[in-house]
Amino acid sequence: MHWFEAVTIKAAPGMMQGVNSVEAALEVMRGWPAKPKLRAAYVVCAEVLDGLKQPDDAREAFVAAAREAGVLREG
Repeated sequence: MHWFEAVTIKAAPGMMQGVNSVEAALEVMRGWPAKPKLRAAYVVCAEVLDGLKQPDDAREAFVAAAREAGVLREG
């Protein structure tokens, strides 16, 4: 597993979910609409899995994609 500091997202109405790994981020993003930041996050996550980037890089891209998808729990 490739761990990073947990990011809280809105999983469903009234439900929050913590995501704390690249693998979990990839799974969660599968249900999001395809938008530019989502596509970029997939690339960064793949680069982490290939050893080219660090998990924190994936976290940053995941946060941007979650914000773009409207599911990031801010604050």
